[in-house]
Amino acid sequence: MTQPATHRIEVAAFGPWEANAYLVWDGRSADALVLDPGMGAAGPLMGRVAANGLRLHVVANSHGHIDHIFDNGPLVRASQAPLAIHPDDAYRLEGRNSYGFEIEPSVATQDLWEGEQLFIGDLVLDILHTPGHTEGSVCLYEERRGLLLSGDVLFDGTFGRTDLPGGNDEQMVASLARLARDIPAAVRVLPGHGPETTIERELPWLRRVAESGRLIVPGP
Repeated sequence: MTQPATHRIEVAAFGPWEANAYLVWDGRSADALVLDPGMGAAGPLMGRVAANGLRLHVVANSHGHIDHIFDNGPLVRASQAPLAIHPDDAYRLEGRNSYGFEIEPSVATQDLWEGEQLFIGDLVLDILHTPGHTEGSVCLYEERRGLLLSGDVLFDGTFGRTDLPGGNDEQMVASLARLARDIPAAVRVLPGHGPETTIERELPWLRRVAESGRLIVPGP
């Protein structure tokens, strides 16, 4: 049986929030995805695109918080790639914030709808609408490669905040329960902050969240 081609992932943390920006491609095609270009990410990302002989097929946002969208404008301008976000978070691209930062507004030209897919070379990324951190939070799931780009929904040892505008405890419970139920244990989880993890590592507390129907402090 023919095995799917390999994939390549580069990650770096940017800005005062140390938000992870991901450059993802299939290792064969020149097409690439950038997920969540944070503050100061555009220049380094374009440098890595050039160094790897790539072209940006799409710039995507896992959600619309400023630490994940800060360099949308300069990156889209430099790459001429379309910008994609879930429609429920599109209003956040205006750049208004309570931190006093000036952010270049950006406009999405592609919607990350539940059930649709992003095709990056040979990679097929399923769009999972996983609200709770924000209304339009999404995860991107590559089933064949066992990859979940989880944004600020699921981290190493914890979940995303629900106490910010647009956050919702009940929606977060449902999103975490969905990941525990639908994503295989061996899948690598590439989060919006911090180190990567696996579904298997998080599964004990994810199951407790699902069974109790409420957010709990993660732990053994």
